[in-house]
Amino acid sequence: MKNIFLNIHGFGSSGSNSKAAALAQVFPDYNIISPDLPPDPQESLAIIEDNVLENCDKPLVLQGSSMGGLYSLVMHMRHGVPALLINPALAPGDLIAAKVGEPYEFSNGDSIIVSEEHAERFFTVQREVEDGVMAGMVDGRQILALIGEQDELLDQNRMKDILRRAGAGIISYDTDHRFSIFEEVLGSDGRVRDFLVGAH
Repeated sequence: MKNIFLNIHGFGSSGSNSKAAALAQVFPDYNIISPDLPPDPQESLAIIEDNVLENCDKPLVLQGSSMGGLYSLVMHMRHGVPALLINPALAPGDLIAAKVGEPYEFSNGDSIIVSEEHAERFFTVQREVEDGVMAGMVDGRQILALIGEQDELLDQNRMKDILRRAGAGIISYDTDHRFSIFEEVLGSDGRVRDFLVGAH
């Protein structure tokens, strides 16, 4: 049976993001699940977890970008699902806390004012990742991270430090936070293709 891809978009994006489109273009014969996620991290994790559990008897592989990379790593820790992380935002509480009081617009036109409560919800997820890494809950053979060294949003040295402590595989590219070369990477980098189709 071919792997099923569960695509997890980043904060403010949607299930029809460019990463889902790239998967569909490069792997037209594979089943792709790509849900729309709300701003709240716990609600997002609940939706993702429902999808993971619904497919627990199938060869599922997660692909998460930015905040979706964070969520994918959490699902790996909880359920052992292989995950491709694209510029994962592994310290989300710090990112969201810096935006408290500011409006944030989503790709579907909705907007929110970022609150301290919102930031604390992301700190809760951040702590789950930190605790999981310390407890050795990551199988490094099942995690591959793609890092854009020109990322304008994340401190990639910090992200790589977390990933190395987790034992994850890391491949660096000369690209930005949006990882705009993703479709090209899928088509040309055998390491990434082999991970997606060969995990399990």
